[in-house]
Amino acid sequence: MKLDTVKLVIDLKSLSRGINRGVFTIPLEKIEWNIEGVEPFDRQGTLDLMVDLEDEAVLCSGRLDANFRTPCARCLKPTRFSIIEEIYREYAWSPDPASEEQREVISKSGELDIFDAVQEAVLLSIPGKPLCYPDCAGICYN
Repeated sequence: MKLDTVKLVIDLKSLSRGINRGVFTIPLEKIEWNIEGVEPFDRQGTLDLMVDLEDEAVLCSGRLDANFRTPCARCLKPTRFSIIEEIYREYAWSPDPASEEQREVISKSGELDIFDAVQEAVLLSIPGKPLCYPDCAGICYN
């Protein structure tokens, strides 16, 4: 399986029918995450992917093992958090308006863009109230 580790795009021609697996080192700092107040904590992360190439669809699942940072809710110091969400997305070869399942349609370019699925895992892992320490006293006490 060939993956552009910056754009997070899989070359569909590199997949064989059935289940394809791959583990990739992702240069977190080179990817434009476009998530306000969130940036990579480490330079690299690991993306463990399983892509099931079927006649009617492509199923993509996996896990991003990476650390990001966001401001502490009390003192605004950078606070580290880990990605804890699994990645899962179904892609269809063509739109099916009669289907109840909502699948993203694969582009005709022969590439499978998984950026949105990976970005979603980062978004879902952001703590609701991130704290640098559980007993952080806040900005007034620094």
